[in-house]
Amino acid sequence: MRINHRFLYWGLFLVAIGGVLVAADLAAIDGPAIADALRFWPIAIIAVGLGLVLRRSRLSLPAGMLAAAVPGLVIGGAFAVVPRLAVDCGATGTPSVVALHEGAFERPARVSVSTGCGELDVSTAPGSSWRLEADNAATRPPIVDAAADSLSIDAGGGGGWHGFDRGGRDAWRLTLPTSELANLTFDVNAGIGKFDLAGAQVDHLDVTTNAAQASVDLTSAMVARFTGQVNAGMTSLRLSSVADLDATVSVNAGALQVCAPAGIGIRLSHTGALSGTRINGLEQTGQTWESPDYASSAHHAVINVAVHLGSVEINPIGGCK
Repeated sequence: MRINHRFLYWGLFLVAIGGVLVAADLAAIDGPAIADALRFWPIAIIAVGLGLVLRRSRLSLPAGMLAAAVPGLVIGGAFAVVPRLAVDCGATGTPSVVALHEGAFERPARVSVSTGCGELDVSTAPGSSWRLEADNAATRPPIVDAAADSLSIDAGGGGGWHGFDRGGRDAWRLTLPTSELANLTFDVNAGIGKFDLAGAQVDHLDVTTNAAQASVDLTSAMVARFTGQVNAGMTSLRLSSVADLDATVSVNAGALQVCAPAGIGIRLSHTGALSGTRINGLEQTGQTWESPDYASSAHHAVINVAVHLGSVEINPIGGCK
């Protein structure tokens, strides 16, 4: 039987990525050990070079397998470690209270939050009022602009991946109302974002993670549309059990995890290069997948993902992080 070497190499590459992620999920390999191993990432370049040099020799098959597996191990290790490194984004000191802001919305509002280095905890409360408790290790308050139908919160420092140069670690606690919101936009930069949107009513939710980790819990929320970007980080998304969801996500050198409660039908479409998709811990082929109970489910989640050097997991082993 003739073996298609191209499929063999791609298979080894994806298995290597998935193997490291599963090992990290099961705590078989700890984060520091993976981080130490990643210091030898140039070996991946050497492996690819050997594969090219020996491609027309008797050693072409083992060299090609090595050239596929080693980069997969490196990329899988990076996916496993980056979200953990987001916890320590370079800023020092213990955050202390620097600002308290409160207000209320008079109509469906647009909320935009851009973080720096540190943590953002978002929760909900009945009514139309919002509240921000902001701590910072360098006594730098966030920039807050509030109106009857809008709220903007920014860490400052020039925008983008500014968490590394602000010098002070943030710890923000934001409470949003369960009254209807038109738009929620969160940019998590070099830190951790935790979003428990229980009871929320949101037309459009957008979450971007840059060298960060975001956990979005929509279990009892009503969110019509979700969009997001994962750039060198991880986003985990727990789907709602009470509403349909239309989601579009771009994953760039990162990972997306999706956890679905019982009774939610999922339709997944994904495109891209150097990517892997796992459903319930098993590697998948093809660009589309639909849960067996999709047609009979009371609620549905349609998820479109563009993946470039990344991975997508539906109901990962160990659950969403």
